[in-house]
Amino acid sequence: MSIQLKAINCYYGTHQALFDITLNCSAGEKLVLLGPSGAGKSSLLRVLNLLEMPRSGQLQIAGNQFDFMRVPSEKSIRELRQNVGMVFQQYNLWPHLTVVQNLIEAPCHVLGLTKAKAMERADKLLQRLRLTDFADRFPLHLSGGQQQRVAIARALMMEPQVLLFDEPTAALDPEITAQIVSIIQELADTGITQVIVTHEVGVARKTASHMVYMENGRVVEQGDNSHFTQPQTTEFANYLSH
Repeated sequence: MSIQLKAINCYYGTHQALFDITLNCSAGEKLVLLGPSGAGKSSLLRVLNLLEMPRSGQLQIAGNQFDFMRVPSEKSIRELRQNVGMVFQQYNLWPHLTVVQNLIEAPCHVLGLTKAKAMERADKLLQRLRLTDFADRFPLHLSGGQQQRVAIARALMMEPQVLLFDEPTAALDPEITAQIVSIIQELADTGITQVIVTHEVGVARKTASHMVYMENGRVVEQGDNSHFTQPQTTEFANYLSH
C-alpha cells in the first residue's frame, strides 16, 4: 500500500473537519477525492503531507508512518515531504524566479543536487510538459494553464512517490483542463501514486482508478472507477446527477 489512513479525526479549533477517515490506496493508483464544497476533500489532502495535523488516527504514506497520539517530529515531517509532493490550487510559484529557477531551487537546497544535475532533470521535465519555450520567463508572464504545468513540473523535480493535486483544473478553460487531465493520465505510467481533489465529475471520471466520495467530513462511498456508472449510495448517485 502506498497510502493507508486509519480512523483519522481532524479539527479546526472546536470544529471537527474529518470524522474517522479510513481508506487504503495501492501504489500507482490515481485516487480522486470527490464531493461538494465543504466535504473535507482539501482537509484530507492536506493531512497527507501534514499541512493539517490530525488529532487522532494513523497515517502510512510513501514508507512514512505516523500515529497521531504523539506529535510528529520536524525531522519526520521533512522526510515525509521529500517523498510526497503537492501541486497547490494557487500554484504557489516564486514570482521573482524564472520557470527553470523555480524548478531547480528545492532539488539543489533540499536534496543537495548539483546545479548541473538539477538542470538536467529540469530540461527533461520542461520537454515532457511542453514548457521548454517558457524556461526563462517569470510566472507572471505565463497563462494559468502554463503556471499549472510549471507547478506540476516543480513537484516532479523532487521525484516524489506520491503527488497531491488540490483542484488542479479549477478556473481553467476546457482545453487547458484536457491538457492537465492528460498529464495526470501520463504520470500513471511512472508508478507515482496520485491523489486528486476535485468537484468536477468529468475530471474525476477521466482520471480516477480509485474514487472516494465525501460529504460533511465523512467518506460516503469509495471504490474503483465503475462506481461512476454504478453508484452504491443515494448520496453519490444524487451528486452524479447534478
